Order: sequence, then structure tokens, then C-alpha cells
Amino acid sequence: MSSEQIVPRRRINYQSIVLLVIVALVVVASGTALAVVSTTFQIPPSDFVALPSTPRSTSGVVAGFSQVSSIVIRGAAVGVKGYLLTSSGSPVAGASVFMTYYLEGSYRTQVAVTDANGYFEARFPMNWTGWLPLTLAYFGDAQHKGLTQIVSLSGENLAIGQFSLLLRDY
Repeated sequence: MSSEQIVPRRRINYQSIVLLVIVALVVVASGTALAVVSTTFQIPPSDFVALPSTPRSTSGVVAGFSQVSSIVIRGAAVGVKGYLLTSSGSPVAGASVFMTYYLEGSYRTQVAVTDANGYFEARFPMNWTGWLPLTLAYFGDAQHKGLTQIVSLSGENLAIGQFSLLLRDY
């Protein structure tokens, strides 16, 4: 055999291996960033309500959602909490806050009523990690204008508790 006929063996390129490991880690990290929803018990239909068919109030003082965040227990989110306040910071007491999210193939709506401080809280019949899109709706009353706000809530204790996607005044 002549030296021209010998095919040199390729050595393993360590840069290629490092690149493959990095790509694999990115794929795994991306997968864990997606929302993982699991039901914690049988979902009773009485937890869900229909959105009101009455139109939102278009007059009165502008109200908005404030400090909306996940309720996190043992590393997974189980609900949502926040405040409904006027633009001057006054609480909107006794208001119905409708929360709509996607669960088991359909959109579900729950309602919470604000207390004297404008605080509302609701526990969901599931827990989640990652980010959960949630639509908050307040239909207003004689003194307050209605609004809808879409937020994406973190299922873990992150520095950013919620990310507001859209705010619409009606």
C-alpha cells in the first residue's frame, strides 16, 4: 500500500461535542419553560361561571389591576391575587373580577370579589409551572369604567411576577 491510499482517521473535534451539549441543554431548558399544568383534584363544575352578557361600563372613573401575581405553594402556582384600584389609587370594593384561562381543552372562567382594600384572590383547580396566560375582566359599575387585561403569570417564584400583554379600556 502506498501512502496516498491511506485515509487518515478523523479525530473527535471537541468543539463539535461542546456545541452539541450546548444545543441539547438549550432544548431541555426551552421545554421546561413551557407551562406544565396538572390538575390537583377532580374539577367541580361549580367553580366555573359564565362571563356576564351585559356590556362593560364605558363611563365613570378608570380602574385598573395592580400587583397581579401568582399564589405559589411548594414551587407551583395554585391561583392568582391582586388589586383593583382607581387611577388615583383608591380601592374598588365589592367588584367581581372574572379570570379566564385554558384548562383541559376549553376556556374556564372563575370569579372573585374584591374586599374593602380592592384585593382579590382565587385558587384554581390545577397548579402550573412556566407561564399561564390569564384574562382578567372587570365589567364596571355606575362609578367605574370596565376593563380587560391579559397577563401571563409565572408558575414559579421569579423576580418578575407577571407580564402584562394587553390592556384594553371599554
